[in-house]
Amino acid sequence: MLYYKTSQPVPGKGEAWVFYECNDSFEIVRHMTYTPATGELECVARPLVRKMTDMWAMQASSPEEFEELWQDPPEGAEAGLDPGIEYEEGREYFRLDMPIAEAMAVHPRVREVFAAFRLGGCGSCGIGEVETVGQVCAAYGVDADLLLEVLDDLIRPKDETREEAATAADDNDG
Repeated sequence: MLYYKTSQPVPGKGEAWVFYECNDSFEIVRHMTYTPATGELECVARPLVRKMTDMWAMQASSPEEFEELWQDPPEGAEAGLDPGIEYEEGREYFRLDMPIAEAMAVHPRVREVFAAFRLGGCGSCGIGEVETVGQVCAAYGVDADLLLEVLDDLIRPKDETREEAATAADDNDG
């Protein structure tokens, strides 16, 4: 495995570090974000974004540094569905007129999807919680239909073929 890290300023919290564990093809296996000033730690065992980007911004890390911080997410956290919401098959949960704060409340991995599309997340380009998904897409030149599809895929039941492919990929990793 290969280990990398990069830092990023977070308004009001100081510097945060993002750590990546990658295979030899630079596919992300696990990643985490650690904010030393607040002690916040977010560990993602099965990241939505699987390919390393911006390698120029990365610093080398080590397995020891990664494992020292890593904490396995709680059982069932991967599904990440909010128990207060009744999810219905075929329903669209995200809309272009939906405020960012509302979208973030639907599923805990929405923030990860926004980051993958490079929407907000850094000190100089944060997105406002009252802005709508459509406004943010227009401002950043993001394909709104693609973003909505990826967001809805967080909730839609996975068909058997996709689950089998994911299981096969996991089996190859181990």
